[in-house]
Amino acid sequence: MNGSEEGLLRRLWHRVFPRVPDFTGLVAAQASLLEETLDELAAFLAREEQDRATEVRACVDQAHAQAQAHLDLLHRSFITRIDREDIYVLITRVDHIFDYATTSVREIELLELAADQWMTAMVERLREGTSALTAGLACFRERPEDSEPHAARARQAEREVEELYRQALAELFAEDAYRPGEGEESTAACVAFMLDRMKRREVYRHLSNAADRLAHAGEALHDMSVKYA
Repeated sequence: MNGSEEGLLRRLWHRVFPRVPDFTGLVAAQASLLEETLDELAAFLAREEQDRATEVRACVDQAHAQAQAHLDLLHRSFITRIDREDIYVLITRVDHIFDYATTSVREIELLELAADQWMTAMVERLREGTSALTAGLACFRERPEDSEPHAARARQAEREVEELYRQALAELFAEDAYRPGEGEESTAACVAFMLDRMKRREVYRHLSNAADRLAHAGEALHDMSVKYA
């Protein structure tokens, strides 16, 4: 059999038995891009540079396009090693996390807020949890059971962010956080103080919601590691 005949047979074989895409590897690429997005978000919080905000938005746009491409591939795939519903859930849950990164940037810009230590700490925990999620997805194809510790770490990151969120709120609205003065200037300062607290709570809430979505993705990976181990 010559080379052209072998090539023809190979094409016919793959037409009848198409290659099965490595969907967990594709979702791992989504999670890796989320790591990059959170790095850019952390840099934005550190320096509040417009180009960093632009990079966050560019990463999010790329992520949504990537997720849509993966869903299109899933719809076209005749055979999958993993249940299609499981793949769909994983793709969409990772994709949902990106929205809160760009929303946080937008809120900081629109509300004209300076970043603080609570925002930075929450993003750090999100980054750690996302790194664990990426590692779990990367090893799933060969060793599904090895994904569970990584899924657990991703869910742990959500609990850590929630604890930071509660601590941040306690500090924001502590009784001794504001020292009142006298006169109209004092009244204006009090109003400005409370507005700043309410604005910061909005950003904290977005980061807390991002952690919730990260936990959902970790739960999906956990369920798959149990189902396919």
